[in-house]
Amino acid sequence: MTSDRWNPAKPAKQLALAASLGLCASGAWAQGLVLPEQRVWLQVSAFRPSVDSGLRLDDTDSVLRGTPLDGENDFGLAGRKTVPALLLGGRLSERWRAEFEYFSLDRSASATADGIRFGEGEFVADIDTQMRTRTYRLSAGYSLLKQPDREAGVLVGAHVTDALLRVRGTAVVNGQVVGAFTERRSETVPAPTVGLYGSWRPGAGRWELNGRVDLFKLNIGDYDGRLVNLQANAMYRFTPQVGVGLGWRYHDLRVDADARNFSGEINYRMSGPQVFLQAGF
Repeated sequence: MTSDRWNPAKPAKQLALAASLGLCASGAWAQGLVLPEQRVWLQVSAFRPSVDSGLRLDDTDSVLRGTPLDGENDFGLAGRKTVPALLLGGRLSERWRAEFEYFSLDRSASATADGIRFGEGEFVADIDTQMRTRTYRLSAGYSLLKQPDREAGVLVGAHVTDALLRVRGTAVVNGQVVGAFTERRSETVPAPTVGLYGSWRPGAGRWELNGRVDLFKLNIGDYDGRLVNLQANAMYRFTPQVGVGLGWRYHDLRVDADARNFSGEINYRMSGPQVFLQAGF
């Protein structure tokens, strides 16, 4: 005959079994945050740097050299501004990877000039200034070290900077006063780069530390230039596909040219924190 008496051990065993299954599922989910390798990733970031820019624009039709200028002090350009950036990356094979990034810094301001020679004109009154740089970065990397929790490799690529300089105001041009004179120059500066990258997930967990450095130095023909681009980041992946991060970025570009279409100097340095959201699969 079957007994209907309640057995306290039975629900305890069922609870223990359910807890074990829950822990196993939780452990598998947490493990999934680390083990699946993202083949493609998209990163959207906001870079909040302090900006230090210097420039000089010579008159290409004469021997007159432009006035060395500080963009923030002489033109009143903002010394700090949020710079949005977009990065797309992907793995081409087990050890090869590629990345493309774009960011732009566009600043405008008004100031009072006092004998500033900029290109063909000598500005002597109120001026309006625009300085814009658009940067495109393309790189290919090969991982010399490739393990589940760490990776490091070398980079080759190119930084292309599209720079626009525009100043408008009252100026003396060829000995004549012009009330609304505009000096506008644009230049595209391609820079082949080499670099290093690396990443580490401490304890094979959800945190990832990563960084990179890109370098360029070249003196050829009428151009002398250098580029330093580096960043260090910490990212927390709260799902297998999505993570958020915080980091520090430094970007330093210097170009000195004595060419017919552009003679002068462009220097700008950006340094500051960045936050980003990254999604991949």
